Amino acid sequence: MYLPVQINVAQYPASARRFMGVAWILIVAKCVLVWWAMVHWNVPMHPLWIVGPTLIFASLASVLWLTHRPED
Repeated sequence: MYLPVQINVAQYPASARRFMGVAWILIVAKCVLVWWAMVHWNVPMHPLWIVGPTLIFASLASVLWLTHRPED
């Protein structure tokens, strides 16, 4: 099966890859902190209402970044 999407992380400089790594660490830390705070202070809604969209949009942005090819 042929997929027109290619993921080549090596095409990005090391600084960009580090930035994405740090960004994901911050995203995960934010999600853990929000989940903990909402459970700790008994916020009357489920933490996934905050954490879910955060992870979905961060994943979407990462996939778009990974599959982007510079114009030839």
